[in-house]
Amino acid sequence: MIKKINNYSFSLLLFLLITISFAFIPSRPDEGMFPLSDIKSINLNEKGLKISVDEVYNPNGVSLVDALVKIGGCTGSFVSEEGLIITNHHCVFGIVTNVSTVENNYLENGFIARTREEEIPAKGVSCRITESYEDVSEEILEAANASEDISQRTTMISNKIKEIIKREQEKDSTITAEVSEMFVGEQYILFRYKTINDIRLVYVPPRTIGEFGGEADNWIWPRHNGDFSFVRAYVAPNGSSAKYSESNVPYKPKKFLLVNPNGVNEEDFVFVLGYPGRTFKHQPSQFLIMQEKFQLPYVQDIFAWLIKLYEERGKDDPEFALNIVSEIQGLANTEKNYRGKMQGLDRLNLVQKKQEEEKQLQAFIDSDLSLKEKYGTILNEIDNVYKDIFESGRRNLVLLMLSRNVKYYRLAELFIEYKKEMQKPETERKAMYKEDKREDFYNLITELYNDYMSDLEPKIFYKVFNDASSFDELKSIEPFKSFGETNNKEKYIAGLYDDTFIKSSKEYFDLLEDADETLDDIDDPYLNLVKAAIDLGDSERKNSLVRDGKLNILIAKLNDAKRQWLQKSFVPDANSTLRLTYGYVRGYSPRDATYYSPISTLTGVIEKGKDYGEYKLNAKVKELYNKKDFGQFIYPKLNDVPVNFIYNMDTSGGNSGSPIMDAYGRLVGVNFDRAFEATVNDYTWSEEYSRSIGVDIRYVLWVVQKVGQADFLLKEMGI
Repeated sequence: MIKKINNYSFSLLLFLLITISFAFIPSRPDEGMFPLSDIKSINLNEKGLKISVDEVYNPNGVSLVDALVKIGGCTGSFVSEEGLIITNHHCVFGIVTNVSTVENNYLENGFIARTREEEIPAKGVSCRITESYEDVSEEILEAANASEDISQRTTMISNKIKEIIKREQEKDSTITAEVSEMFVGEQYILFRYKTINDIRLVYVPPRTIGEFGGEADNWIWPRHNGDFSFVRAYVAPNGSSAKYSESNVPYKPKKFLLVNPNGVNEEDFVFVLGYPGRTFKHQPSQFLIMQEKFQLPYVQDIFAWLIKLYEERGKDDPEFALNIVSEIQGLANTEKNYRGKMQGLDRLNLVQKKQEEEKQLQAFIDSDLSLKEKYGTILNEIDNVYKDIFESGRRNLVLLMLSRNVKYYRLAELFIEYKKEMQKPETERKAMYKEDKREDFYNLITELYNDYMSDLEPKIFYKVFNDASSFDELKSIEPFKSFGETNNKEKYIAGLYDDTFIKSSKEYFDLLEDADETLDDIDDPYLNLVKAAIDLGDSERKNSLVRDGKLNILIAKLNDAKRQWLQKSFVPDANSTLRLTYGYVRGYSPRDATYYSPISTLTGVIEKGKDYGEYKLNAKVKELYNKKDFGQFIYPKLNDVPVNFIYNMDTSGGNSGSPIMDAYGRLVGVNFDRAFEATVNDYTWSEEYSRSIGVDIRYVLWVVQKVGQADFLLKEMGI
């Protein structure tokens, strides 16, 4: 007999069916980048940690966290009481390039300072140490919610953050303050950093060790790269931060890491402390669509093109090749990373999985009247915002590529903005255009002229404009519409570069400083083109303010609904603040019938080694291997020197240089990369394919002692 089901019973039945269906969804690990505030809640001792959690992080005392530094966009750690820092070779690549010449090439040959006096200052480089943190969400959100205009919400947040930073730094001039968004529209944390401004190079291995495998092996396992270097932090004699001075003394850290020369074994518990960059695990499916359809393929394509252009240009010009090598390395790193991300998104069907998750979330919301009233339209509202974002597509990316890679374009941008800003009172101008920044502004312009490459720039301009004029979202908008309709594009570009005042730095500066010459008075084809692009950029920024203001509220509500659905909190996306991640030394199977073991060895270096190219074998390494001179750093299980190892941690950009520590908090390696399959870590994580790569401390010590003959460094580290 069929019984009539009342509304209450039907709702209950629907809820039970949804709950049961969710129970059969395979669990997925949370992002493993835990902020300091969450470290005590992870139960690290149950996972394998053999020391007290207070020894890892203790806000009321000294702990391992105090040995960490942020150096540039990377992480480093103190390994002696004399301010010695270990980080990655690729993290000091630009520093070494800047102090190298064709005649004295430290990048190729390596560098060793055998005395403190020989250490080379890394000009313009500083490092940060996290001193403390504080939740300032209530203060920031109060300011955000006071705005009646949604387009002003992100501006109000930004202004309040600036106000807090100024307040904190006025209270204590010895710290650098920074406010980081932990959850969009929900949580904001104030971090206080001690900044050290005198950093000096101590030991850099030859490029044949520090970059062995080059771009061919980048994002690849197995790996055989000695990606490490040492620098030293200096302060004034009174302990305060100071710029380089001969009177400065080595910094005495609160804590430095002990080195475990015995390294790790397979399945050992390990953990990393560091400053991972941006991740996007809590973004909606539309964000992934934006990445997959627009950002990733566009940036990957143009970076690959630029790499080829620069490499061809440098073949017969050693000086250019040396000057451009850091730029190429940065481009190549991102280009390959983006290829890995695209492969990961496709291979994992991540967009479809995210969409399915959102359908289940919507069903959960619809199953409860109170939830439906509060969150019922959230996903639809997010979708509507993203429709507008998709309409903009690559517009902002194209403008960014022009500003970043085309020097004349950037000079025109600065010229136009300067003229506009000089119409305002001094107090209302942007910081760059105030009188006290005049010298810096002029130096920037001079640097752009010095970096201009007359044989390459028109080609770059053509590439960016030609691509953009074919994009649906740009081909009907100026200045790309006119360019697309031009018959002889090369001749048009040649004319732009021949007929502009920008080609003469003297004329540029004269017009810049001539207050009687307004933008309306100057009829310059190149300047007019950039004006149109700037107008487009201004329009996009206005739209972005509205979109960002809406998403600031909607993403916060989305995350709140997900917490109720999953019945748990989750870790905030990485944002360059200090985090902990843990895991185990473990191999993996990236594809059918393939298994990668977790430790590579010196034998692999020799097997890959060649007399030239990216696998050029260091002569001293070959000599030592042939003699089987492994010293105390041999790994008995393999009868070899371990070089690199992998572990199932959740790392990202910024974790480069992070110390890998064993169960007792001792240094056993230095993180430097991820496997190709793990480039998608920025969006999701899985035990199956997420593997990070570190250089084994035994290889570091072996290279320092046997290749560098720098026993004094081992002694300083207590080896």
